Amino acid sequence: MIKIYSIEEARTSILKRGIKQELLEENVKRIVNDVKERGDIALREWTEKFDKVKIDQFEVLNLNYIENLNNISQELRQSLELACDRIYKYHISQPNSPWENNDLGGQLGQIIRPIGTVGIYIPGGTSPLFSSILMTAIPAIVAGTKNLIFAIPPNQDGTLSKIILATFGIIDSLGVNFRVFKMGGAQAISAMAFGTGQVPKVDKIVGPGNIYVNLAKREVYGYVGIDGIYGPTEALIIADDTANPSLIASDLLAQAEHDVLAIPILVTHAKSIISAVKKELKSQIENLERKSIIRESINNKGGIILTNSIEESFKISNEFSPEHLSLMLKEPLKYIDLVENAGGIFIGENSFEVLGDYIAGPSHVMPTNGTARFSSALSVYDFVKRISFVNLNRKTVLNLSKFAEIMACNEDLTGHANSAAIRRRVI
Repeated sequence: MIKIYSIEEARTSILKRGIKQELLEENVKRIVNDVKERGDIALREWTEKFDKVKIDQFEVLNLNYIENLNNISQELRQSLELACDRIYKYHISQPNSPWENNDLGGQLGQIIRPIGTVGIYIPGGTSPLFSSILMTAIPAIVAGTKNLIFAIPPNQDGTLSKIILATFGIIDSLGVNFRVFKMGGAQAISAMAFGTGQVPKVDKIVGPGNIYVNLAKREVYGYVGIDGIYGPTEALIIADDTANPSLIASDLLAQAEHDVLAIPILVTHAKSIISAVKKELKSQIENLERKSIIRESINNKGGIILTNSIEESFKISNEFSPEHLSLMLKEPLKYIDLVENAGGIFIGENSFEVLGDYIAGPSHVMPTNGTARFSSALSVYDFVKRISFVNLNRKTVLNLSKFAEIMACNEDLTGHANSAAIRRRVI
């Protein structure tokens, strides 16, 4: 079922990302511009076209927190509360403080301000991803964002999942203003970016979604901020001959069940474990409900890459820059310094990636499609602005203005030079 690749073969197949999207780009641009120009009317029409449901009132006006929380099992409620607590504690530990330096002739420094209104997209698709509500909202709440606007694709009867609604009861306990809208796709992104009669305009849009959502985020960037452009989810496992084949297989299958475009990859220099991993994959998949999705995912982009050494395995991983990197090694901490690019690192067999999806602490919204080369997992930093300030004393201004004038003159900016020179005559 799963193929074995040499490094050269992998580079031209499973490690090679990207799909043709030129036609999709044109369609998304049309949807975004239509909602921008016609507001709720266009939002209603595109929702009916893509979600097969007529919606007049997009906002969920009565979330019934207590009722919906009481309608889920006690075990699930306990799980949500524990996840909320851990995610909150993780993000409140992130350094995010203003600072000041008084050694440069006055006061210089940085102040921190939360972004005022953030739009959060929660994917629909084949299952209610209520965990994404916790993983996106809690970092924003910790950062101090005051207003959250959630966009969630509706079910075909025009409702939202009971578990989704119950999860908002957990968020409500954290004390933040939020509104929930039944809308999805590129049309939802445009509605939040530009505002409509019903949907408020936001300052930034975050959250994962399908290719339409991500192309729309790219289209509206500049009108609003975005957290990133996300592709299909991906996991890369580096293993040696001490790794448990059963655990490797379970983690690959968990990744594969997300989507037929998901990317589950094992990279190893240990030939001895490969046959056992293949056997475990074949055995475990038979007990999984989404096995048709899993098989297609593994056939599309799954694979085992055989390397010559553990160092070469890390080289391939850094080249691929995976969203999730799992280290199933005898001494995983010994190799942390070899990791240059990854959205998140899961160290050892017990710190498995599924814990990161739900309850470990860091947000599960992580960079995909190679963007871990230059970006990071969603965090408090995505919801704040860092504003520098300058408050210099007279002596420093008199000294520095001479040098500023010289530099301005040599850039042929005489207005700049004048602004610097006049200070020495006036102050």
